Amino acid sequence: MSSLLNPKENMSKETSIRLIQLLRFIPRYPAKRSLSNFRDYLNSLGFEVTDRTIQRDLIKLEKFFPLICDDRNFPYGWSWQKDSKEIDLAAMDKVEALSLSLAEKFLEPLLPIENYDRISNLFNRANNILESSEQSQLRRWRDRVRVVPQSQRLEPPSVNQEVQTNIYDALLYGDQLDVLYLKTNSKVTERRIVNPLGIVLMGIVHRLICTMDPDFKIIRHLPLHRFKKANSNSEPCAEPENFNIDNYLKKESLSFLKTEKKLKIELLFDAHTGFHLSETPVSKNQKYKEEKNGSIRITGTVADTEQLRWWILGFGENVEVIKPQSLRDEFVKRSNLLNRIYKS
Repeated sequence: MSSLLNPKENMSKETSIRLIQLLRFIPRYPAKRSLSNFRDYLNSLGFEVTDRTIQRDLIKLEKFFPLICDDRNFPYGWSWQKDSKEIDLAAMDKVEALSLSLAEKFLEPLLPIENYDRISNLFNRANNILESSEQSQLRRWRDRVRVVPQSQRLEPPSVNQEVQTNIYDALLYGDQLDVLYLKTNSKVTERRIVNPLGIVLMGIVHRLICTMDPDFKIIRHLPLHRFKKANSNSEPCAEPENFNIDNYLKKESLSFLKTEKKLKIELLFDAHTGFHLSETPVSKNQKYKEEKNGSIRITGTVADTEQLRWWILGFGENVEVIKPQSLRDEFVKRSNLLNRIYKS
């Protein structure tokens, strides 16, 4: 109760909490945050402070912690020094350590390298806690659980890390981008204005969900490795009305949708190849029938995508497209072309 009657003590506590929140929000070099970034962050937490107050706080913290201010370019930004050890502001129990240790492998492809490096010390803490734990069951679980790709393993494309960081920042802060983009089968980049709407990891390829000039009505998904330059143009991102990334993905947009019309397919598999579809159906309304000769007839309604065609092609001679006739005709043409290639 006495602290409630002592304004100076209340002010001291508020300042201490504000300083702790500032430390939590400072990124590791080369990433940096400006005074306006700090102000917006503190305002969201209920601290109404001026840029001057924040600047004084940061200078005060710099005396005790390995922080740096990058004043080479405007706006100036603050960071933890590259090789510094960020302070631990909270204890970590063994279950939290296990969760972070497992998450480490799955977060890496979702974050730019700089961002991943900045939190690597957190993963190191988690792994150290598990290694020193007397409860070996936790280590055993971590060492026995894995996720592997279902398709052919490929090496990830090379992505310009500065470009990726700028795209992620623009998405985070709702900024529009001025980019240089290299289209498929092109050798010359094109300058475009882009509104970033989302990021999707598809296999090993990061795709930017966005709109792009000259037609901002079309929502696209573009591989990050084809962006050669990307910088905020200080304009706010212009989002399509009622855009929702989950609704966009439900439309099979990333599977290279050919038409909005659904396909009622009928496929005939050999017994060995088609059995897995009894456990993992191709659609919710799939029907699975074993023929007298041992083959398996599959029917169902699916999206009309290129990915569907790649999937069927992957089974080679072990599947036959029966319906629809238009899809069967496509595969007759493909098989004739393949026959021509291998005959030569």
